[in-house]
Amino acid sequence: MATDVAIPQPSDGGSAEGPSSRPRRGLVLGGGGILGAAWTIGALCALEEALDWDPRTADVILGTSAGAIIASGLALGVRTSELRDHQRGLEVTTGPLRGVRVDYDTWVGGARPMRPGMGMGSPRLLRGLALHPRRLPLPTMIAALLPPGRGPLLGVRSAFAALNPSNAWPAGDALRIVSVDFDSGDRVVFGTPGAPRVGLADAVVASCALPAWFAPIPIDGHRYIDGGVWSETNLDLMAPGGLDEVFVLAPTATRTTDQPHGVANRLDRRLRHTASRRVLREAKLVRDAGAKVRIIAPSPADLTVMGANLMDATRRLTVLETSLRTTAALHPPAATRR
Repeated sequence: MATDVAIPQPSDGGSAEGPSSRPRRGLVLGGGGILGAAWTIGALCALEEALDWDPRTADVILGTSAGAIIASGLALGVRTSELRDHQRGLEVTTGPLRGVRVDYDTWVGGARPMRPGMGMGSPRLLRGLALHPRRLPLPTMIAALLPPGRGPLLGVRSAFAALNPSNAWPAGDALRIVSVDFDSGDRVVFGTPGAPRVGLADAVVASCALPAWFAPIPIDGHRYIDGGVWSETNLDLMAPGGLDEVFVLAPTATRTTDQPHGVANRLDRRLRHTASRRVLREAKLVRDAGAKVRIIAPSPADLTVMGANLMDATRRLTVLETSLRTTAALHPPAATRR
């Protein structure tokens, strides 16, 4: 399976926005654990108000890891306000989330992983790398060395069983979910021609299977892991998509550098600096292909409330509310700009 998967050019006919003369827009939602998801939902709500644009109408919605969960919800018709209210624990009375119950504080098993298994995660991938050591991104190679995770992601499966009982792929051709084949190292984009045909829940949990934390997801004889081990956003996949504008929400990147206290927070900023550089490199590829790219990432205020452990659910609601404020401050509502 080729690693340079291309996003097909979007069609003009399926959007609620109307005629083909409208801008073709893409939406990229990156990974980032429980707190990255909460930040993304807040940022999406603020972005929708600022632009007077419904993210559900994007021509391509590309999700990686936690971003795959949110992207799938949008593709199924869930409003950003409903995602926000659901995170807040409020009852959603309309749309696909109606009656769906999720304990976001426990649905992925807690802030620490289960004890991993013995040995290396993918000896087969390591054997392949011995012949072609520069073929894959460094995080993918590291993932192969890590011990196999054991977390089952049952909470995510249960939530999608309630949200989408048929496990069918959403109507239309907008949704794309990124994972990595753990034995070949190939990047796989579920929802594109040539990718394995899988149920939606299977694609989502495959994209979320963080190495050494969650167990790889078996599908048709292959094992799949978190798409973030290839790239936090996989934004480069948008380059051949024929889009006019791409919005990127990158919860593991950062807008500006700060100087936090503590070893864990300083390590977090180093990783974020690396992620930010990768997003900018990928953004250049998309811009060179003719699309405008808008990158939204956490501010120093967001980073303060997020901390270094993106799976720490005790911070989730604070992260959500902070993201609503900080993103709105950078992107004021359209009505105030007229």
